Amino acid sequence: MHEALSWVLAISVAVAAAFLIRAFLFEFVLVDGPSMQPTLETGERIAIEKVSRYSGLPNRGDIVIVHYPNRTENFVKRAIALPGETIEIRNSTVYIDGEPLEEDYVSDFEYFDYGPLTVPEGHVFVMGDNRYNSMDSRALQVGPIPQDAIVGRGLFVIWPPESMHWITADSENEQ
Repeated sequence: MHEALSWVLAISVAVAAAFLIRAFLFEFVLVDGPSMQPTLETGERIAIEKVSRYSGLPNRGDIVIVHYPNRTENFVKRAIALPGETIEIRNSTVYIDGEPLEEDYVSDFEYFDYGPLTVPEGHVFVMGDNRYNSMDSRALQVGPIPQDAIVGRGLFVIWPPESMHWITADSENEQ
C-alpha cells in the first residue's frame, strides 16, 4: 500500500510539474501557414519561452507568439514597433519614427502602404516576415497587440531536425 501511494504521489508531482512548465515557462508551437516565410516554414515546431512575457514587452525583431482578439489559436509573428513609436510603411519599407527599419529577414514580395500609426502604451505592433501574405497588426481586426495577449518569445526551431536553428533577434544579428 505504501509503495502504491509513493507511485501515485510521484506521478502526481511529475504531471503537476509538466503542467506548470508548459503553462509558465516553456512550450513548443507549430508553425501553420506561410506568413513567417522565409524565416519559418509550415510544419516547423518552435520552442518558445514564456518567462519574458511577465517582465515586459518583447524587443523589436523578436519572434513572438500572440493571441488575436476574438481568436483562440496562436499566431507566430515578429515584433516590429514598440509602445509610443510611430510605424509607417511606404513602398514596401517599414519606417519607425521616420527612420527606415533594416529587415534582411523579409520576403521579397511587395506589400501595401500603411499608417502612420502610433503604437499605444502596453502594446506591440507585429508583422509576419512574408508581408504580402500575413494577417498581422496591419489588419483592422487585429491592430497592435496588448501585452497580455503575448504568449511567449520564439527561441529556436526544434523540428524537423534538418531545419533546427536559433530564431531569436540576438542570434539573427550574430549571423
